[in-house]
Amino acid sequence: MKEQYTYAVARIRAKELSLLSGSDINRLMSCTSYEECLNVLRDKGWGADKDTFESDYQLFLKHEEDKIWNTVSELIKDKSVFNVLFYQIDYHNLKAAIKGYITNSISEDLFSLGGTVEPSFILSCVKNDNFKDLPSHMILPAQEALEKLLHTGDGQLCDIIIDKALLETIKKAGEKSESSLIRKYTELYIASTDIKIAIRSQMMNKSKDFLKTALANCDTLDIDRLTIAAVKGFNDICKYLETTKYSDSVPFIKESVQSFDFWRDNKVIELIKDEKYNSFSVGPIIAYVLARENEIKVVRIILSGKLHHIDDNLIKERLRMMYV
Repeated sequence: MKEQYTYAVARIRAKELSLLSGSDINRLMSCTSYEECLNVLRDKGWGADKDTFESDYQLFLKHEEDKIWNTVSELIKDKSVFNVLFYQIDYHNLKAAIKGYITNSISEDLFSLGGTVEPSFILSCVKNDNFKDLPSHMILPAQEALEKLLHTGDGQLCDIIIDKALLETIKKAGEKSESSLIRKYTELYIASTDIKIAIRSQMMNKSKDFLKTALANCDTLDIDRLTIAAVKGFNDICKYLETTKYSDSVPFIKESVQSFDFWRDNKVIELIKDEKYNSFSVGPIIAYVLARENEIKVVRIILSGKLHHIDDNLIKERLRMMYV
């Protein structure tokens, strides 16, 4: 296994040379049009050989996301080490399948590659109301989400059921992982998701029962205290978080939910930077995947801004830290 990682990490080091740097982002920001941005990205190897994504940057970026998982598939035989990341894709595809089936709006564009289960198989299970062949951790949330959406038409409730199951599944996978990076990333992912749920629930005046249904247990937050704070008010959420290891998120939370997302993404980049000096574990490969996901997110912000003629200063406010 160590030899496999040594070879894979060597390949990843070569691929890291093509990651977008801060200067590349500045170059994209200096472009005067959406089309010019696409050309710069193509010069960096983004897109297909003959892509036709000029009017749909989401498809352009989905192609890049698919490249990530194609790379992983080439390098690593035992893909279970990536389950913490794969499960996010599986549960996204489960939501897309259930909602697409109920609303009769199925489209391949709704699904993402790279999970542990083929999207077409998830969709087949939903259509046939037969979930027994799904991974065991997906069976109950899939059944419950489909049933609730059929009987209530409440898309948010469907999301809550699936999102909560995802967090619980990720937590178990993180606890079993031998990678310290995966364990740290898992805890950050769950805690930051809980914080975001609490903030949005408070804004929507959600009840204590709703929060108990939506929030997942984690090691670095007291969910009961977070729930009580969210029911009381926004300032109470901030006061509680100031007593936790996430106190530095509070100024961003006070600014906006989008600013909190900015804080979270930068925390992930800070977390993975140390993996640049590790050559004998899965850590650098996980770091590469997260770095690629981050740069795609940054490019999405820029392309959306350029396409809709948003002021460059507003775009820059939303840009994330880069891995290289």
